[in-house]
Amino acid sequence: MSSGTVAVAPVGLPIVAAGAIVVAGALAVTAGAVLLARAVNSAAESGVRALGESGARLEAEIAAIEAAEAAGQWRRRAMADVVAVNARLRLVRERAKKAGVALPVPRPLTLSAEVSAARAVQWVSETEYEIARLHKELDAAAPPLRVTITAKTSRASGDISAELDRLRRVATERHTKRPAAVAAASITEVIGLLDPDATTQERDEMLAEAAAIVGRTEQSVYLSSLRSKIVATLNPRIERRRLAATWVSALEDGPLAEVVAGIDPPAPLRRTAAALREVVTGAHDLTPELRSEGVRLMAWAGGVADRAFMRDLVRKCLTEAGQEVLETFEGDGFTGLRFARPEWGDEHSTVVRVRDGNIIEHHLEAAHAPTSDNKKLIGEERCAAANAGIQAVAEAAAAAGVRVQLTESAPQVSGHEAPAAEYGTDTPIHRYRDGR
Repeated sequence: MSSGTVAVAPVGLPIVAAGAIVVAGALAVTAGAVLLARAVNSAAESGVRALGESGARLEAEIAAIEAAEAAGQWRRRAMADVVAVNARLRLVRERAKKAGVALPVPRPLTLSAEVSAARAVQWVSETEYEIARLHKELDAAAPPLRVTITAKTSRASGDISAELDRLRRVATERHTKRPAAVAAASITEVIGLLDPDATTQERDEMLAEAAAIVGRTEQSVYLSSLRSKIVATLNPRIERRRLAATWVSALEDGPLAEVVAGIDPPAPLRRTAAALREVVTGAHDLTPELRSEGVRLMAWAGGVADRAFMRDLVRKCLTEAGQEVLETFEGDGFTGLRFARPEWGDEHSTVVRVRDGNIIEHHLEAAHAPTSDNKKLIGEERCAAANAGIQAVAEAAAAAGVRVQLTESAPQVSGHEAPAAEYGTDTPIHRYRDGR
């Protein structure tokens, strides 16, 4: 029997939605957690996009992607867009909560092995339309904005109020139509540049400056200044808040939250989730330091999900191969499982350790060293059976988009460790034990 290494391939999402393996129960949860963690990474790498830049663009590219046989790329993009829209839903809820407005905000879509790319694209398109509608409701529910004139202008306060009302109506159009920044040359077009996920305060800040431009001399200078503020200051801040919402949503909703529940992250990251929540509420900005912590926190959560997925995959494959779980145990950086076939009694067992870094170690253990050639032959036969079970794990992992590398420990007696070497499963070896 061997020690083995199973590492998740660094190529993105596990391809489980295509029916490569059947997932249910605990395995479905951990597979969904892995899927979500990787979708979050994909979304963060490409930038968490706002309305009209995810579902609509993706739908336009589907034909080309299918023609290029890039189904994996299609799925990866679709899952990343689901994550981005889930983050936007959280921001809508935060805005409605702060405004004291009760809105029927849709629930986020829980990623799982059963969610196809086509289903994801459809949901993204429908939900972005609903997000735009909800933002318009919040815009309409916002109290009138009052502006105090402090600069020389040809307009009176009443004229400014009327202009504000007009611009508020214009601002709602940014939820459905956004001009290019380089082409925005009028107040209406510049207002349309504001990110749809802006808070009411950010929207009002922009509207106040826009309304004050009318009636000024040299309007082009003030318009350029407003455009710069929106593009270089407000929108980047909103994008950072959306990224924080992406992380918070993943950590608090759905399968990843279930997998990491009750597990403390490394000490330096134990306040990170709370700090990210404050960014989502608009209380703070996402600083470079907090962003770095967020990346590390998601890497930690992804590692927990990977390990849990591999543990449950081992459990599934070995129990389907006729082995029973005798016990589970924890150690420094690993989760252990002990299996045995009923007919083995207490003579042999398969011990598997799922370690950090997506490493699976496994070996066959004998209660005592063999005292005859017959017992030695029995041990080798049972080792071969255990090897077949581990090979089934490798095959199932590969079907789920996981790369597998197996290594072997030389024969040993309890208490004597031997160096590992690469091996093939057709040459069974085992080691003996007096304890674990």
